[in-house]
Amino acid sequence: MNRIRRWALGLASAALILLPISLAAAATLDGSWSGDGAITPRNGERERIRCRVSYSRLSAKVYSVSATCASASTTIRQSGTVLMVRPDVFVGDFYNQQYDMSGRIRVVVSGSTQNVTLSSRDGSGWLRLRRR
Repeated sequence: MNRIRRWALGLASAALILLPISLAAAATLDGSWSGDGAITPRNGERERIRCRVSYSRLSAKVYSVSATCASASTTIRQSGTVLMVRPDVFVGDFYNQQYDMSGRIRVVVSGSTQNVTLSSRDGSGWLRLRRR
C-alpha cells in the first residue's frame, strides 16, 4: 500500500510540474523575433528576405502577428493571428494589405528559435526567426 501511495504522489507531483511547463512554452511566443528566409511568388523566382516579427497575446491560445520583411526588391508588411494547436505549434492566417494577399501561416517554436512557413494562392515562403 505504501508503494502505491508513493507512486500516486509522484504522478500527482509530475502533473503539477508539467502543467506550468506547457503554459510557459506557449508564453514564449510573446515579443519580438527576427531572422531570414525566402519567398517564392507563384510566377517568379525565389528571393531572400529578412524579417522582424512581433507577437502579442490576445487570449490564452491566440496571438496577433505583425511582420515587416525586406528583400532586395521590396518591403512587405503583413499582419495576422495564430492559434496554439500544441504548446510549440501555432497555425493561423495572415493578410498583406499592400498586395491584397492572404494566406496561411504555421509557426513551430523550439526554444529561442521559430520555423515559420507561409502559403497562399500567390506563393509561399519560410523563415527562421530568433528572439530579439
